[in-house]
Amino acid sequence: MRNKHCVSEVLAALVIGAAVTLPAAAVAAVTADEAAKLKTSLTPLGGERAGNKAGTIPEWTGGLKSSEAPPQTSAKPPKVFADEKPLYSINAGNVDQHADKLSEGQKVLLKTLPNYRIDVYPTHRTAAVPNYIAERTFRNATTLKLDGRTVIGGYKGGIPFPVPQSGLEAIFNTQYIWRGHDNMLTCDTWVISANGKRTLATRTVANETHPLDYPDERKSPWGDGVRYAVVVETLEPPYQAGEKIAALIPTQLNVTPSAWVYLTGQRRVRKTPNVEYDVPSPFASGVINYDDQNGFQGQEDRYEWKLAGKREMIVPYNNNAFGQVDDPDKLLGPQYANPDHQRWEMHRVWALEGTLKAGSRHVVPKRTLYIDEDTWQIVMSDQWDAKGQFWKFIQLMNFVAPHQPGIMQGPTLTYNVQAKAYTVFNVPTRGGGISYKQVDPAMISPQALEAGGVR
Repeated sequence: MRNKHCVSEVLAALVIGAAVTLPAAAVAAVTADEAAKLKTSLTPLGGERAGNKAGTIPEWTGGLKSSEAPPQTSAKPPKVFADEKPLYSINAGNVDQHADKLSEGQKVLLKTLPNYRIDVYPTHRTAAVPNYIAERTFRNATTLKLDGRTVIGGYKGGIPFPVPQSGLEAIFNTQYIWRGHDNMLTCDTWVISANGKRTLATRTVANETHPLDYPDERKSPWGDGVRYAVVVETLEPPYQAGEKIAALIPTQLNVTPSAWVYLTGQRRVRKTPNVEYDVPSPFASGVINYDDQNGFQGQEDRYEWKLAGKREMIVPYNNNAFGQVDDPDKLLGPQYANPDHQRWEMHRVWALEGTLKAGSRHVVPKRTLYIDEDTWQIVMSDQWDAKGQFWKFIQLMNFVAPHQPGIMQGPTLTYNVQAKAYTVFNVPTRGGGISYKQVDPAMISPQALEAGGVR
């Protein structure tokens, strides 16, 4: 249930390609000896296989296998670890005791939101990818390089830089994560205002396919130039029902995507406008910006990216239970999402600091991304404003889909602590959910939008 599926999130993804080209000095790939660690001391995507000294992070042993998990019997994520109880809870009274394992955003929420808490469960390193994705990642380690913002060396799926040599390579990895090769998602996006009022921003159904992540025997209808393709239809609110957007996202981040939108009021297909950077998202009442989505989504060229090393942190992980709650009344409180349905675990993450470049403009001059070492998914993000004051905390509720296999991106919570409001993207409430049926590429074109549009 990754958070590009709602219309605003797809629009955010469309601008990845419209970026300023950076200096053209190529960054070298790693040596064969370094790459060989992906089959020994490192996981297939570059995480450390070993557990930590304290025993709070276990060894990675291949991820959660389908034989070890209950089947997915509905559109909701499968129930995993349902009988486990929290090891401990963190609240305003003991937050300082755990401060070294928390981000700034977590500490702000704990200290400012009454009765907010973080329930910490046993850590399960459930991340896995198909063998062919692991092999492609292994090949990428010694063949791919960055030349400015261009990946050279023939990218054809997998993580491009599993042994990152720079912050720029790390941010690129977050845009090329394994998400499965096809899915269909029906989701809601909710906005909760400062007075606790909950409003449905959009309800959408999305069909998405990732041709560069297809198995070898399945060929992409778009060749190697399309990284993923998606068509999204808005179901609610009524005045937007029937609107559709289709997009072809190119393999290279610095190539402009192709995207079209069908608007029911005009009854015609148009090219989408550019939306990018810190433009407030109208689909979430302006509470978040376009590049807030997915932890960070879109053009990265306004920031200097610095890898600040790895940290052992308490992060949202294996949040299948969050995606199983159908009733928004039970899930979404007036100030924060119900902690009863959230799962936090201790994991190693990369801390990636983004600082606004001299001469560039953005309302978020400083941000820190926390990236799961086993998947390269962003699991949390902290943001500060131009005055140096903390502004937003973004929490990504990933879930494990062992029958794919893999960790999938789930609902995204964005807390605007200054506005005292929050949003929840891609949550499968009110009968929503995900399936992994193969997507027909013919659905994703301007001709298909026009043929299927509401008249």
